[in-house]
Amino acid sequence: MADILPLPPQAEEKLYEYGALSAKAEQDGDIAAAEKYFLAAWNSIPDPKLAYDHAQSMTVDLAVFYRNIGQAQKAKDWLPMAREAYGPEPDPHVEFVAATIHYEAGELDEAYALFESLFKEYKSRPFQEEKPEYLAFYLDRAKSKKGK
Repeated sequence: MADILPLPPQAEEKLYEYGALSAKAEQDGDIAAAEKYFLAAWNSIPDPKLAYDHAQSMTVDLAVFYRNIGQAQKAKDWLPMAREAYGPEPDPHVEFVAATIHYEAGELDEAYALFESLFKEYKSRPFQEEKPEYLAFYLDRAKSKKGK
């Protein structure tokens, strides 16, 4: 990506305001409000969004938000933008998030392929501070493939 532009002060203020409202709504269990405020935070970034600060991380954060609330298709819808934001080469963090989204969606072959690529390169580092079931899934599947 080209140089990232700083957000205009008003846009940054709105982004943080909506972000705080989203976090509070999610903490309170109001997922619909959390989503509304999260998307409002995203929309506070001027176009072209990926040219501005915060847009890169927000693409991944939105994918993770949707993964965590069980809306795999919406999570997958954010992956192309996250990959573009972190591109042009695959980013290990984005690919790990993609793997977890596929895992949560029950797309285990896709999840395994991404986890395998990351494990070959970084061993268990990407799995640290994540759900232990992701690493267990990868290791179990890898072990069963070796046995074939």
